[in-house]
Amino acid sequence: MVTQHLRRLLALAALLALAPGGRLPAEPAPIRPRLVLVLTIDQMRFDYLTRFGPLFKGGFRRLLDRGAVFTNARYAHACTETGPGHATILSGRHPSHSGVIANAWYDALLGQRINVVDDPVVSTVGGSGRGASPANFIGFTFGDFLKLRSPASRVVGVSLKDRGAILPAGPRADGAYWYETEGGRFVTSTYYRPTPPAWLEAWNQRHPVDAYGGGTWNRLLSDEGLYRQFAGEDDVKGEWNGKDTVFPHRIRGTPPSREFYDDFRRTPFADEVTLEVSLAAMAGHELGVREATDVLAISFSATDIIGHTYGPDSQELMDQMLRLDLTLQRLLDAVEARVGPDRTLLVLTADHGVLPLVEVLQARGVDARRVPPGVFEKAVSEALAARFPKAKGLVASADGPDFYLDLAALGRQGLRREEVEATIEKALLGTGAIAAVYTHARLLGEVPPDDPFFPLFQNAFFEPRSPHILSRVKEHVYVGDRTGGTGHGTAYDYDRHVPLVFLGAAIKPGSYPEPCGPEDIAFTLARLLWLDYPKLDATRALTEMMR
Repeated sequence: MVTQHLRRLLALAALLALAPGGRLPAEPAPIRPRLVLVLTIDQMRFDYLTRFGPLFKGGFRRLLDRGAVFTNARYAHACTETGPGHATILSGRHPSHSGVIANAWYDALLGQRINVVDDPVVSTVGGSGRGASPANFIGFTFGDFLKLRSPASRVVGVSLKDRGAILPAGPRADGAYWYETEGGRFVTSTYYRPTPPAWLEAWNQRHPVDAYGGGTWNRLLSDEGLYRQFAGEDDVKGEWNGKDTVFPHRIRGTPPSREFYDDFRRTPFADEVTLEVSLAAMAGHELGVREATDVLAISFSATDIIGHTYGPDSQELMDQMLRLDLTLQRLLDAVEARVGPDRTLLVLTADHGVLPLVEVLQARGVDARRVPPGVFEKAVSEALAARFPKAKGLVASADGPDFYLDLAALGRQGLRREEVEATIEKALLGTGAIAAVYTHARLLGEVPPDDPFFPLFQNAFFEPRSPHILSRVKEHVYVGDRTGGTGHGTAYDYDRHVPLVFLGAAIKPGSYPEPCGPEDIAFTLARLLWLDYPKLDATRALTEMMR
């Protein structure tokens, strides 16, 4: 033992002799990435990576081969919509803390529903459309915190959807850019700047979207057998409106009609255009070319719109993923050429998943069904009329199976809130489509031992904005007025299980099965960049992938 201790002392003395000034040599400082690239694929289920993996040759292939793939990443909130998902990804906050409880909610003070990024004090810059900002988001994001610690850093968001660009970028973003169907242009708002940047104006002046006028969307691969093998038949009951359900698909309308600009979103070409704007924004804001770390958050939205229309098992969705694979490859190649090898830290995830088409599930023997929201409204209206025949205006707003009460009306008419809620709950459960009902009082109380979904609804609950009656529909029930298509928004696995992949010099490639979620992204990025970002709602840092 003495000899071993002596050897250690001699080794330490040798190090001190070699070090300048007699100090121990410091560990080499880690090379900080010049760019944090955050990619969100709107409505991408995790199983798309495994189902179509054998066919990927581009960006998805690179991520699968070189990235850290987390196979059990799930959202920990029940409101699986675009707004809440995008608000979570770079904030690490559940909707219960960010205040983003849905894509839209009822505002009792205004007496109307508002969109998640509505902001009446700002206006659109660069075109027509809604003036939007992150004003309704509560808190801060990874990009906000980075700019606080590194004032030279820049943060930019780009998406087809305004909320997809605005929410990940955060309140302190240098810019956010999104597509408007009123003119087929990408725009921003006066929240960010009073006039459009020169690069955006130049891009819009070329009218790139108009070039797709009169075009069609056909299969990328010539072998239709591969589509049947990986996706099934092309003509499937339940797709869209029963029309235009097979390839090729012609883009409806002609530019500059709003019909054309709207239908364009329902094609993979929308992601290609999003890529072009993202690269222009990266150059315009000079992202990734300085030693300060910048953030570029891109949300690709076409998967969501195509998924809503044709479902996750369609040939159209398969073709969208194959084309997005090539679009991502173009993006990764361009970023590497601009930023330099190993100077980009990338994370890819999704904002939510999606329910398979009801008709596809039924063909598989699954108990699935479509329920119009009017079913719930009728049941509640009749129950309230029977229980309180003289009462009026008790419901301020209905949103599918969720209800906002007019608490002032209840007070004026001497009604107890608990009795009204109990009446509504009984009516909803009586429809046969509802598994459980949650009131504010319940969500503010203790977690019941027999309801594993309860914590998901607590994480989705923000008292000033949430409906007074929140419902959990039964599994495989789709609530909607349309005769075809599908949706999301539930607490079930098909809506919560999403991809989560990291790629970069500090990342060990591989498959990682430990449970995690998108709320862990911001905290993990901070650990990788040696930032003291607070843990907030994250469960942990994903340290198992770090070199």
